[in-house]
Amino acid sequence: MTIGPLTALTRRAALISATSALGIAAASHRVRAQGSYDKNKLYVQLRGNLDGSDGLWSYSGAYWGKPQGEIARQLFRVDGFSFNKMTFREGSGVDQKMIECGFWQHPDTGELADNWTNPMNGLACQPKHFKSSQTLSFDADGNREAAEGRRAAMLHFEGAIVEPIVNGPVIWSQERLITKAIRPEPDPGTDPLTYSGPIASGTSLATYKADIADLNEPFVPTTLHYQSIGGWYPWMRMGQRAGACSFELVGRKLPSTDEIPESTRALLEARRPGFIEDPWS
Repeated sequence: MTIGPLTALTRRAALISATSALGIAAASHRVRAQGSYDKNKLYVQLRGNLDGSDGLWSYSGAYWGKPQGEIARQLFRVDGFSFNKMTFREGSGVDQKMIECGFWQHPDTGELADNWTNPMNGLACQPKHFKSSQTLSFDADGNREAAEGRRAAMLHFEGAIVEPIVNGPVIWSQERLITKAIRPEPDPGTDPLTYSGPIASGTSLATYKADIADLNEPFVPTTLHYQSIGGWYPWMRMGQRAGACSFELVGRKLPSTDEIPESTRALLEARRPGFIEDPWS
């Protein structure tokens, strides 16, 4: 499976109603905490919604590849869409559930890249358009907890919601993840070009931006900037050649699925029928 890049209320009455549905006192959901911004609550408000409804994200951008000692080059254009469900736990921790679908496209033409010649090695490849999901947990301090089933393989795990940045009328919430893990040995007979070595490391950096004036609205218009550093996908057939790949994405949180861009909607309906209507099944 190919893994994808990625994983608000105004009136007091509305705030009480929504937070009661989550089983937590309304006061704990105020974005400001003693004159500052509560980073966990702000993260939920910008990435998702305080009333527990899904955060709907449309994103686009580029995917870069750089063999060691060579220049970086854009390998693909990427378009995708994700659903994000954010809930609070006892003690102000946060659980995040995300599912996304994305599509690789030729950077020059925008055509869907079902077949692709890798410019870094000249080999014919078949990119795997992705549908992937994740479930994450953050503690009350915004530290991300490694999934229980993966802890044994982790050599390094560092994940966190960062303290908000305020500049004039604008506020940013950031999420960072830095990992190093043991990659399982390939099965006998596996094409060696699809195995990139015993260690997998990655860096994921997501930044969510909103206007402070919108933080008291039921829906907070938010934009995304996302960058990553990681290894080769198996289908790129790069073997253990040294180098790295990087997503460079921007996105927008949508108030409803009606605002999914037409080109992305057409891809989802053709390649992932039913995803828009029932993403969690």
